[in-house]
Amino acid sequence: MKKRALNSLLWIFVAVVLIDLGYVLYFAVIHNDLQNLSQITTQLFPDPFLPFYIRVPIFIVTVIMLLFLYRNRQNLKNEIRLRQQIENENREQGKNLEKSLALSKATLEATADGILVVDENRRIAGHNQKFAQMWGIPSSVLVPGNDKEAVNFVLNQLKDPDGFVNSLERLYNSEPWAEYLDELEFKDGKFFERYTKPQVQGGEIIGRVFSFRDVTKRKEMEKQLIFQATHDSLTMLPNRVILLDRINQAIKEETRSKTLAAVLFFDLDRFKLINDSLGHNLGDAILQGVSNRLNECIRESDTVARWGGDEFVILLRHLKQEEDVILIVEKCLEMLEKEFSISRYKLSVTSSVGVAFFPKDGKNAENLLKNADSAMYYAKSEGRNTYKFYTPRMNARTKYLLELSNELHFSLQKNQLELYYQPIIDLKKGNVVGAEALLRWNHPKKGMISPQEFIPIAEDTGLILPIGEWVLRCACIEAKKWQNDIMLDFCISVNLSSQQFKQREILHILKSILEETKLDPKYLDLELTESIIMENAQVYLDLMNSMKNIGVGLVIDDFGTGYSSLSYLKMFPVDKIKIDKSFIQDISREDEGEAIVRAILAMAKELRLKVIAEGIEQHIQLDFLKTQVCEFGQGYFFSRPLAKNEFEELLIQNIKHPYLL
Repeated sequence: MKKRALNSLLWIFVAVVLIDLGYVLYFAVIHNDLQNLSQITTQLFPDPFLPFYIRVPIFIVTVIMLLFLYRNRQNLKNEIRLRQQIENENREQGKNLEKSLALSKATLEATADGILVVDENRRIAGHNQKFAQMWGIPSSVLVPGNDKEAVNFVLNQLKDPDGFVNSLERLYNSEPWAEYLDELEFKDGKFFERYTKPQVQGGEIIGRVFSFRDVTKRKEMEKQLIFQATHDSLTMLPNRVILLDRINQAIKEETRSKTLAAVLFFDLDRFKLINDSLGHNLGDAILQGVSNRLNECIRESDTVARWGGDEFVILLRHLKQEEDVILIVEKCLEMLEKEFSISRYKLSVTSSVGVAFFPKDGKNAENLLKNADSAMYYAKSEGRNTYKFYTPRMNARTKYLLELSNELHFSLQKNQLELYYQPIIDLKKGNVVGAEALLRWNHPKKGMISPQEFIPIAEDTGLILPIGEWVLRCACIEAKKWQNDIMLDFCISVNLSSQQFKQREILHILKSILEETKLDPKYLDLELTESIIMENAQVYLDLMNSMKNIGVGLVIDDFGTGYSSLSYLKMFPVDKIKIDKSFIQDISREDEGEAIVRAILAMAKELRLKVIAEGIEQHIQLDFLKTQVCEFGQGYFFSRPLAKNEFEELLIQNIKHPYLL
C-alpha cells in the first residue's frame, strides 16, 4: 500500500511540472521567441512560480523520475505477472491435489477390502464404505467420539472377542511397529482376514491402518478340501487319515486313564457278488446304508471309518473291560442283517468282524489294525457273519490264508486245479445216471487243499468267476467224452456259485461252452442254493427261465436248510431238488429226521420234481429212501468223489455190474 501511495504522489508531481513546462513552451512558440523564453516565462508566471534556472533542473529530475516510475511500473507488471503465474500454478496444484484425493478416495471405495484408519489416540480417523458394510456398522457411528460404540459393534459379532482385544493391546503397546496378519471368526460362521500396519510420518507413528478381507468362501473351500482329503467321498465317513490319527489319540488318552480301546475290523461277506451281479450303483447304495447303520450302533466318543472297498473299522474308546465290546459288535451284526430296500431289490448283508484291544493286542495303530484284520479273516474262515477276538495264533492262520489267496491266482495257469466226480445213482436200478463235479486244488507243496478253505477265498477275491467257468467247461468236456466212449446217457451236475449265477454274462458263457463242447443241454444240470435265488426272486426268476430256454436242468441244492417253501418251488422252473445231507444223516438217529424227509418227498411228488438224496452213508438210510420212493441218491455208501480216471473205471464197472440195491 505504501509503495502504491508513493507512486501516486510522484505521478501528481510529474503532472504539475509537465503542465507548467507545457504552458511555458506554448507561449514561447506562440511568440516565436525561444531565446526570451525566460523573460516570457517570468512575465507570464511571476512569483510565486520558480525561475527558469530552477525549473530546468526540476524538469531533468522529473524526467529521471519518469524513467524511474516507468521502470518501477515494469517491475510491478512483472511482479503481478509472476504472482498470477504462481496463483495459476497453485490453482493447478490444488486441482491436481483435489483430483489425487478424489482418486485415492475412489480407490479406497472401489477396493474389495474394508479399510479403517485410527489415529495415535486410537480414535477413528477414517474408513471406506466397504468397512461399514462388512461389519454392518452405521456410518453415523464411525465418526470420532463414537469409538466405544463402534468397538461394541465389532466385539458383539466375533466368536473370540477377548482374543481380538488382546491382539490390539499387543499391537498398540508391546509391538507398535509390527505388521500383523490374522483371521477373525464370526459367530455366524464368517471369516475376515485382518492386516494392519502403523502409519508413520517423520519417523513417528501417527496412527494405524487396518484392512479387512472377507475370506469366508475361501475358508469354506479349504474346509471342503480338508474334508475330501480326510473323509470317504461315498459314505462321508472318516477315511484312513482320520482313523489313524484318532487311534493314536486314543492310545495316549487310554494310557493316561488306564482304560481300554478296541479296534473292530468289518469285512462284508461276499459283497463283490452284489457289485458283479446287480451293478456298482446298487453296491454303493448298500455301502452307504451300512455306514449309516454302523453309526447308529456306536457312542458319540467312538469312530466309524471306511477303510476301503467293503471294509469298515470302528474305534471304541474308554472301555472298562473287553466284554463291553460284545454288545456293540452283536448290535452291529444284527443291524446289518436287516433287509436293505434299494430300488426294486430287497437285500441283506452280513459281515465278518475281527476285534483287537489296546494295549493287549497292540500298542500302536498299525499293530492294532493288523491284528484286528487277522481276527476278521479268522471269523470269515469260521463261517462268516460272526466276530472273533484276536489271539496270537491267528497271525499264522491269516498268513496261511494270505498265501493261499496269492497262490490261488496262479492255480489255473499252473494246472493245479482238477475235478473230482461223485456218482449219482438211480436207487431203483442201481446204475450210475450222472455225477456231481467237485473242484479240488492239488497244491505242489501243501498237498490237497480242502474246498472249504479255498472256495471262500475265491469268492472274496472274485477268482470264483474264471475258476467257475473253467469247472463248467471241463465238466461238459468230460461228460461228452464219456457219452461218446462208453455210449452212456450221462448227466453232469455242476454247482454254480452265487457270483457266477448273478454275473451278467452267465447266459452267454453257458451257451458258448455248450456249443464249444457239443454237449446236449439236457445232460447238464446246474445246482443252485435256495439262498441265491431267493435274494431277489423276481429278477432271478427271469434268469432261470432263460436258462431253461437254453435246455439245461435246474437243481435246488441243500434243500431244507433255507426257505423250503412250496410257493417258491411252484414259482421257479426247477427240475430236481437235493435233500440236504443233514436230514439224511438224521434218518438213523431220530424220527424227526425221517418226518422231514417224508414231507420233502411228498411235496416233490405233488410238484412233479425229481429228488436226489445226498450224503447217504448207511444201509438203513438207503432202505428208508427206497421205501419212500426217492429216485436218486449219492454219498459215501456208493462212492467218494473220484479223480477223472478212477471215475471212468467206475462207470465201466457199473455198466457191467450195477449196484445191488
